[in-house]
Amino acid sequence: MLRVDFDADDAVLTFYLEAAEAFIERHTRRRLTQAVRTVRYTWPDTKLRRAVNSVYTALGWPWPDHMTLPFPPFDSISAVTYTDTDGATQTLSSSLYGLDEAGGLTRILFRGDLPAINVDYPAIAVAFTSGYATGAVPKDLQLAICRLAGTYYMNPEAVSMLNLVQVPFGVKAVIDNYAVPSFGTEGPE
Repeated sequence: MLRVDFDADDAVLTFYLEAAEAFIERHTRRRLTQAVRTVRYTWPDTKLRRAVNSVYTALGWPWPDHMTLPFPPFDSISAVTYTDTDGATQTLSSSLYGLDEAGGLTRILFRGDLPAINVDYPAIAVAFTSGYATGAVPKDLQLAICRLAGTYYMNPEAVSMLNLVQVPFGVKAVIDNYAVPSFGTEGPE
């Protein structure tokens, strides 16, 4: 794309390519490479959960206990762990949660009675695989990465990593289409 046919700038081109990938990952909140990631969430308060659950059950509503996993696209969950009241790490039974993958984001939906946890460490850890598999990054995102890296190379002072005013035509439109909404208060710690 840049039509650079000499080796002298390989290192700087690699640097700009990595910078473009990092920028696009931050902007879209997606991961371009697949890997196992671990996030920690504050454990749902079981006393409040039981009290509210009885009201929800009486009204016929499902309990809205869920946690949204960051860094799509989602592949699989390796483990959901917590610290029990004795301080030992335990794996949460998969019968106590399910997955909702509608809408491009994956949510863990908790159900049933959650086990008692250590009050000094009221959190769970979710280990999961996410990101695009090798060769699966959409073509338009690949093109956006190349265009942004090319802009950094050809005119580095015109583009700031914090300012998308000078990015090439189409890059911002493409990465905006892949942007995942912010998690707000529901995201990982």
